[in-house]
Amino acid sequence: MGEICWDFPILGTGNESGNNIAAITMFKGAGTMDGLAREVCQNSLDAKDNGLYSNTPVIVKFELHHIKKNDSSMFDGYELAIQRSREYWDNSPLKTDEIIAFLDNINESISVESIPVLVMSDYNTTGLRGVNATGSEKSYWNLLVNTEGISIKDSKSSAGSYGIGKNAPFAYSGLNLVFYNTLAVDGGRAFEGVAKLATSMREHEGRMRTTQPIGKYLYLEDIFTGRPILPDDNCPLASSTAFKRDNENFGTDVAIFGFKESEYPEWEDLIARAIIKNFILALYNNKLLVTIKSGRVEHEISKATLEHYLFKEFNEVSDLQYTRQIYRTITDCDDKKDIKIAEEGDLTLFVKYSETYIQALSRFRSTGMLIRTTTNDVLPHFSVVAVVNDVGNEDLSTTLRKSEPPQHNEWNAKYITDNPELFKKAKRYIAAIRKAVQDLLDEYDKVEISDVMDGGVGSYLPDSSGLMVNGDLNDGLTTDVKVEQIYKTDGRVLYKRSYESADGAIGTPKSGEARKTGETKRRRKKKKKIKLVNPDSTKKKGVSTGKGKVRVITPNITDHRTFYLGGNRYRLFANCPEEYKNLFIQYYAMRDDLSADTNALTVKSIKVNNSPILTVDGNKIGPILFTQGENIAHVEFEDREIMAVMPEFSVEVRNEE
Repeated sequence: MGEICWDFPILGTGNESGNNIAAITMFKGAGTMDGLAREVCQNSLDAKDNGLYSNTPVIVKFELHHIKKNDSSMFDGYELAIQRSREYWDNSPLKTDEIIAFLDNINESISVESIPVLVMSDYNTTGLRGVNATGSEKSYWNLLVNTEGISIKDSKSSAGSYGIGKNAPFAYSGLNLVFYNTLAVDGGRAFEGVAKLATSMREHEGRMRTTQPIGKYLYLEDIFTGRPILPDDNCPLASSTAFKRDNENFGTDVAIFGFKESEYPEWEDLIARAIIKNFILALYNNKLLVTIKSGRVEHEISKATLEHYLFKEFNEVSDLQYTRQIYRTITDCDDKKDIKIAEEGDLTLFVKYSETYIQALSRFRSTGMLIRTTTNDVLPHFSVVAVVNDVGNEDLSTTLRKSEPPQHNEWNAKYITDNPELFKKAKRYIAAIRKAVQDLLDEYDKVEISDVMDGGVGSYLPDSSGLMVNGDLNDGLTTDVKVEQIYKTDGRVLYKRSYESADGAIGTPKSGEARKTGETKRRRKKKKKIKLVNPDSTKKKGVSTGKGKVRVITPNITDHRTFYLGGNRYRLFANCPEEYKNLFIQYYAMRDDLSADTNALTVKSIKVNNSPILTVDGNKIGPILFTQGENIAHVEFEDREIMAVMPEFSVEVRNEE
């Protein structure tokens, strides 16, 4: 006859374990609950019951309960396990202050009369099927409760791939103790607790033996055999209100025992903000509905309430700044395009331009979970949202999932280490997404022209290696362009990433001869002489040759700006009052004192308006045609250094004309 009890298996010849469990530590972070929100909700979205209507959302509930310690013998057994672990390490030559502090903190958390328990429950899901699986049958219950480092999902594009995310709830438990409860669509019903302590001791055959650090609260049939607690076992803890489910309310409960209330005093708002930030698309598409409840606060976050939380309840919350921008981008976009990366329509791009935006690129999984938002506070003000869709064989979704780290917060082929072909494919797909974003932004050449020179849309798309940028991990789609100063052609300067309007800003003064933002540099006007040149003697590449003399005049191009596009590419906008047929351009790098370097930059190529690419390979571009009105040119320099550049325009008019 078995019993319901704690079981910490005998260690045997296994390794001793202290308090550093890497899979838990990676989810710890003071003041944030993003890791918990992401792991819980993504698992629930992955487990949606496909037998329901497609517009039926997955429901996830976060509710804080308090369970009296005297109501369950489970706590007595756990206190004994903690005590024995402490005794073991007190007498171990491997004892460290960290291990003792870890066990003391757990002992302190269990010393209170009422234990806080945060229960996270999902509905409209399948629950954990396979509770009663035998032989070769797949058991999703065992995958969650009884395995490490194994992940099997129904959908190829489901978010989990390491089997590590299940450790996130432990990071928020002062007891390092989590219970699981499920009612599955296959009729299975089960309850079980998992504790992650340090190596401990237990009595076995008259002797004290060392045990493994992971223990289970289950139904122990014999010393080698255990199973989850079932309804017929009449476990008072499993029957408590916190785990009550009606017969048709399929789903799973994950309960954090000893929830760190003191560390997260406003956990309700933290969870709400984390849900909105990480699942804005799932909420908006009515794939997810979340309720949060404690004794003092209640939230219900859904498509219907999303605007209220973004623009009223949490309007002043800075960590939702880009989420509000994402929301406006997907609800009121300037453009939306379905793109083919691997299969038709497997990527959707949204883009919106607003003077109030800080440029941002956000990537989402098909479930509506945010992978990453990368930002840069240089102009122009574009917001781009890229959404991967499950279509066809889900090739793009599957490949990108394999390129994610355990936290699922970037796409980077370097995480694929054991499959060279998949590595190459992931790298190719990520590069294709980068190009798709660039191509979409290239269509926004008809942005209102101003005379301000600023950083361009290409700064969404830096180095194509997708490895490291300024020492930080980069998924190949992040931003890293930093502009030290932006200047106007009349000499007015925007200093040190201070991007207010130069007409009205005060700015930050610099030492020496530099001026404050908004002040005009006084320049002595010089009369421009019409120069005469003989084209036969001018052998610079890119300049046309011919007979006779020409006049070189300065065209009246006052409205122009040059955008940085990444690498060595720039985009020039120019508004011409008339047509110029024989226009020449020379580019100069600007020095710190705002004067141009005397040496013109070497240009590799230029593409003007809709004309073919012109190979230049010199420092003077031309002759080219600028039509009356707005003109757009893409310029590629030899130098790949990010720099402020200034064009100088001239027109050659032959004497006989």
